[in-house]
Amino acid sequence: MRLTRRKRTLALLAAVLCLLTSVAQAAGSIDLSRKPTLTLTYRDGKTALSGAKFSIYRVADADETGELTVRSEFDEFDLDIRGKNDRRWREMAQTLESYVLRRELTPADSGKNDKTGMLTFPTQGKMLAAGLYLVIGERHTQGGNDYDAEPFFVLLPTQDLENNEWVYDVSANVKFGKTPVPDDGDTVTRKVLKVWDDDGAEDSRPQEITVELLRNGKVYDTVKLSERNNWRYTWLDLDADARWSVTEKTVSGYTVSITREGITFVVTNTKKPDRTDTPDTPVKPSNPSKPSSPAKPTLPQTGAVWWHVEALALSGLVFLILGALDRKTEA
Repeated sequence: MRLTRRKRTLALLAAVLCLLTSVAQAAGSIDLSRKPTLTLTYRDGKTALSGAKFSIYRVADADETGELTVRSEFDEFDLDIRGKNDRRWREMAQTLESYVLRRELTPADSGKNDKTGMLTFPTQGKMLAAGLYLVIGERHTQGGNDYDAEPFFVLLPTQDLENNEWVYDVSANVKFGKTPVPDDGDTVTRKVLKVWDDDGAEDSRPQEITVELLRNGKVYDTVKLSERNNWRYTWLDLDADARWSVTEKTVSGYTVSITREGITFVVTNTKKPDRTDTPDTPVKPSNPSKPSSPAKPTLPQTGAVWWHVEALALSGLVFLILGALDRKTEA
């Protein structure tokens, strides 16, 4: 009886290992000699938003296996490109947009969409390489409305899990915010609030931090936040026709995330974990979105490589079965 159970166990393990191998190699390697493309569609319902300018920035390089390595020009932002959920990726895109504009970094490519609301990268004379890109759009005015494109990340090429292949021609629908064009002289209010995510390490906080208010990507004002002003500040009578954002000067030992809630910019500093001697390694994206859903950028969704997730699930199933067999034998 025990010998038969062991044979069944070995057969099951062998089947799992074969399946894991096929899953791990399903999409194959990225062909780095193939140059990817990215097509953006920018429409408000059936209305094409034509003449809007977009720029794309290569934040990380991808190798043949899809592993990502942050490029040197983005090192200062201390990006964590390990798997995140959709909300965290959106927050990181919003945060990075302000810093990219503030630093006036050079995009990998830029262009304006056509009368159908479409724009394909690379533009004439350019080429794209495999990697993780940040897409940023400038404010676009049309039909009495201002359109502000939401920044987002896209992985080129995209991994199509349904068909187990890499897709080199990627499409994405651009999401946006829409507001009526303000009248001349109209003003707005903007606020900034500092949040600390550092339970147990409050004593490590700096006495104050510096926040820059940007007007259309340029520094307009600089303020200091501290306990004296409850880590917050309000700007009054700002030009309603401008696009306002904030950046924070680097706080040693913390990462930064900047989100907007209504008229308030929430600047969250998270305490970095203590560093170990283990060197950083590139990270492989785990679950890019499918080309059939272009509105969602192709990004990691969890903290593990996608085929590792299935591996853990299957191996866990094996051990559950083994445990059940052991209990049955002992009974």
